Amino acid sequence: MRDALIMDLSSVIEPRVATDLVESYEKLVSSFRRGDLDDCLRTAGLFVEHALRAVEFIRTGSAPPEIKSVAATVKWIEGDATLSEPLRYLVPRVAQMAIYEVRSKRGAVHVKGVDPRHIDASLAVHAAAWVLAEFLRLYHSSDEQVVAEAMAALMRGHVPFVEAFGNERVVTRRVSCDVELLLLLAGTVGEGLDRTALGKASKYPPPRVSEAIRRLSDDRYVHQTRDGKYHITGPGERFLAEQVASQGEMIPPLVTRR
Repeated sequence: MRDALIMDLSSVIEPRVATDLVESYEKLVSSFRRGDLDDCLRTAGLFVEHALRAVEFIRTGSAPPEIKSVAATVKWIEGDATLSEPLRYLVPRVAQMAIYEVRSKRGAVHVKGVDPRHIDASLAVHAAAWVLAEFLRLYHSSDEQVVAEAMAALMRGHVPFVEAFGNERVVTRRVSCDVELLLLLAGTVGEGLDRTALGKASKYPPPRVSEAIRRLSDDRYVHQTRDGKYHITGPGERFLAEQVASQGEMIPPLVTRR
């Protein structure tokens, strides 16, 4: 999808700028999936700069080598009545407010000592996906169905600690079996995984996987549909979010529930 995105965007944006935009998004997603939240938030700022450079190229025919002031650049863009409303208002405002401002102005004092980096990084990744999808919607040159599928792929939920290698997904952090299975299911976006697929993807031995599935099912964190596939439920997603956020980059082992 990467090359197709760059090709589509290069129809209206300088190819180097389009490449910078897509590559910064890839780095952002990659760092989030690795659980490197500091790098994710740093890269989020870089993505905003490249997004604004892309808008500036569309607006003026020339992209600045860097964005010296995000606020000033957004103000200039909003003052250009020749731009379409999505490019004039939505893209720069989402980039500035949902990504850049959250990243830059987060205070050092956190309520009850809770580390906010995970929710900040999650917001940045989803907002960046929206920005890139909006560029694609506005300026694609590919078949409509292909573009629709690419946009849907961009807007799928991104799950930390889960990386894909071809068609295989793997959890790249040492976590409890319960959390590992929830992470794997959270990344399937409604497709689900059957017992065989979960067993192959998990780093735990089959008996541990079976025990974890039983516990998660008892707690209503997963549900098995009639086709035999397991899906993470709403309570499961909330439980997983708590586990991911509780220790920032590291997830403590769960107490085994009987």
